Amino acid sequence: MRTLLLASTIALFAPAASAQTVFLDDATIVDAKGQRVTSDIIWADGAIVQEGANLTAPQGAETVSGAWVTPGLFAPMSTLGLTDLGSAGRGNDISAEDAPTSVSERAADSFNPRSPYIANTRGRGVTHAVVAPGTSSGSIFAGTGAVISLTGEFDSVLIEDAFVFLSLGEAGGARAGGSRAAAMAQLRAAISDAEGFFRRYNDAPDGGDALSRQDANALRSAVNGDIPMMIQADRASDLVAIIRLKDENPDLDIIVVGATEAWDVADELADADIRVIIDPLHNLPTSFEAVGARIDNVLFLEEAGVDYAIANLSSFRVVKPASLAQHAGNAVGEGLDWGTAFAAISSVPASWFGVESETVVVWDGDPLNATSAPIAVTIDGEVMSMDSRITALRDRYNPLNTDQRPHKYR
Repeated sequence: MRTLLLASTIALFAPAASAQTVFLDDATIVDAKGQRVTSDIIWADGAIVQEGANLTAPQGAETVSGAWVTPGLFAPMSTLGLTDLGSAGRGNDISAEDAPTSVSERAADSFNPRSPYIANTRGRGVTHAVVAPGTSSGSIFAGTGAVISLTGEFDSVLIEDAFVFLSLGEAGGARAGGSRAAAMAQLRAAISDAEGFFRRYNDAPDGGDALSRQDANALRSAVNGDIPMMIQADRASDLVAIIRLKDENPDLDIIVVGATEAWDVADELADADIRVIIDPLHNLPTSFEAVGARIDNVLFLEEAGVDYAIANLSSFRVVKPASLAQHAGNAVGEGLDWGTAFAAISSVPASWFGVESETVVVWDGDPLNATSAPIAVTIDGEVMSMDSRITALRDRYNPLNTDQRPHKYR
């Protein structure tokens, strides 16, 4: 029944691009900082025409009651557009196990805006995302990540060289040869290669201790602090090692991804001005580096004043950014302020990468409630299609479909 109601509500917004007017009665309006007010809205051509209390529905307008209107969501970690399957193979561009390159591999060069997961994820209110490559054998460095909009257009890569991504902890140790010490040694040597780039590589193409000329050149922007260095790590002792690394190299702009045991060193992370991407649902000891996992981890970061964003890292491959709002909602369930949680999946990560975009998402209920869904999405004034592979399959195999042809011919 809810699916049918949602489909009928979407139908109200479908003609919006052709001047259909919709009246949102008693809508909850959320700003970029998560602050909320209740108001009436007149919506036409994919934009808010008028907003105020006790408005009257224009003649001929369709009416929707109890909607929420918010900025678009920003997924601070994903592999969107790099593969359509989670398995290895020619269609998987997340990582290149046999490549001699590392830092210089750019996610933007593999990104496919026509991946079906782009529309699937946009249909859950996500309008922008970070796209990160994965680490490969022999190196802790995954490559250089991008920031995208989810328009599905070929010009949707907003920042091609947005950050450098690497792994420490168990994953980094395995990539570096078998230990955390090897991973940290590789990272320090790589930083030295980038810092002394012209001296080391001017007369000797293979003059680096850890990186080739090409990869050392790609790392320079992160070492100089021009773009963030995004480091995947979870164990508290690994986070302390990263804090020491920042103390040794104060120009580094570090974002830690994961930080399952960050609650144990939250004050130290705040003092070091290290930002964190955290998953509020990562609350079980899924590995030896996460034995201290706890569901209120995010509350410690909030209290300590750490600058953080919320992601769905417990399952962040490909399609999973679609559940971003649910993960923020779980943080609210543990006591985080609603507005703070919403900002952590919208304005906070957007500000990290300097992304400014006019986005509007109309929801049929509280966006942080797992049972709510978007009914309209706009990016920079353009009305986005709510159709996706998911909706196409739903419509094709819906038992109420009146098409009498066999499924394979529909």
